[in-house]
Amino acid sequence: MLIIYDGYRIGLKSSKVIMNVAQFPKVRDLTGGSGSLPIETDGSAVYDLLLTVWAILDDREDHGGFELGPEWFNGILEGIDPSLRRELEVLGGRHGSSWLALMALFVTAPHPHDVDRMLDWVQSMEGNKFRLGLLSHQCHVSGSDITELAERAVGGDESSLEELLAESGADAQALDHFRAVFSLPEGELRDRMVAALRRFREEVFGQYEEEFGQIVARAAAASRAFRRGADPERVIEEVTNGAEYRIQPGVARLVLVPSVVLRPWAIIDQHRHTLFVAYGVADEFIDADPDAPPSWIVKLHKAIGDDRRLRILRRLSEGGASLDDLTEMLGLTKSTVHHHLGLLRSAGLVRVKLDPMAGTKHYAFRPSVLPEAQRSLESYLGFADAPAESTAPRAARSET
Repeated sequence: MLIIYDGYRIGLKSSKVIMNVAQFPKVRDLTGGSGSLPIETDGSAVYDLLLTVWAILDDREDHGGFELGPEWFNGILEGIDPSLRRELEVLGGRHGSSWLALMALFVTAPHPHDVDRMLDWVQSMEGNKFRLGLLSHQCHVSGSDITELAERAVGGDESSLEELLAESGADAQALDHFRAVFSLPEGELRDRMVAALRRFREEVFGQYEEEFGQIVARAAAASRAFRRGADPERVIEEVTNGAEYRIQPGVARLVLVPSVVLRPWAIIDQHRHTLFVAYGVADEFIDADPDAPPSWIVKLHKAIGDDRRLRILRRLSEGGASLDDLTEMLGLTKSTVHHHLGLLRSAGLVRVKLDPMAGTKHYAFRPSVLPEAQRSLESYLGFADAPAESTAPRAARSET
């Protein structure tokens, strides 16, 4: 699984994570290339339900990079009964990864995808099929030999489980987790995960569900409009605000999942032949004040109001650069450069080129954003129809 952190840090969280993206099944590519790839958009609040659970359980995150902010997530944590939190942690495994695996299952579910129907659908799954879904996401199961090994593992064969996880590069904690949950009677893991989600929804998330659901529905409708006939890789770059991702052979379906909770992150993941991209919804779907300036214009001008960020843009205008390149140029720490890149990418000024096979990333300038920003600013200020000369700063005009 490839995770784009808080708008600027792009990370592969473990060697296993690299495998989920890079080790595609050995199949013939019958998709005709990414240009003919079917693109779907799934605007359901069920994904924000799962992403909230994952975000609060992943102990690597301090939530400072999320636009909802630490205060919102702390409020969620404070609202969880201790017994429910323990259950979510036990069932989710290390860093809550099994809750993300459920996202991959939900993407394959029949429509409609409202929360109640999705939870009912999972509840109706045969117990070992449910286990296989979680395990195949962890191990990227494909091929008849591997599938047979996985089926033996979910059936209780511990040696098969160990062999499968070892081949996938999973660590000892992942093995301990699956060994523990697969020791439960068939169907109990499914029942407990669904029950925990229902309880979390009722006691904590329900107060946000309607609002978030309306926002992601608007974002999904907009996505459906612009993606008609579009190139899938260009669509990914658009919805993630600058992540340039090369779709690998073997992908037969692309699913876009807008999210409020994830803002401004994006998650790019593959489950079997489906590539899904969960992305933070744009400001325009959240802003309610019709008189407010466009949020991205505010972000852009804040982003360029710093000499270090202008130096970064000048360097990127000469060609792509890695984080190490920019860190060396500025003489700053990586975390500081990360911060500056985050502001630039959030403003749409920087794109990130991802190579899932090599696990590398490079940053590049998006110059087309600047004239678009100028037009939007002039429109907001009422100068859209004014002569170009009248919009220049007074000090920049020639004196007569």
